[in-house]
Amino acid sequence: MYMTTIGIITVVLSLVVTGLGLTMQVRKNSKRKSMEGLSFFYFFILAISYSFWVFYGVSLEDWVLIIPMSIGAIMSWVIVVQFFVYKE
Repeated sequence: MYMTTIGIITVVLSLVVTGLGLTMQVRKNSKRKSMEGLSFFYFFILAISYSFWVFYGVSLEDWVLIIPMSIGAIMSWVIVVQFFVYKE
């Protein structure tokens, strides 16, 4: 019970950070049609990191890792793609 509660809290907090934080950045980039002030290297490394966490979570069959890290990976890769779409 205790670990289930911690897992649920962890997933919810991670989804807030990745789901809201990165989604808001994607929206802002789309609205501005610009990536000014953002580091391509940072978001590229972030996308790779989230992706490896997903692979690790899958290898453990750990949904506490898979769910939020998948959202983080998707949104990070969207931002990486935006660098190419909105390049100046």
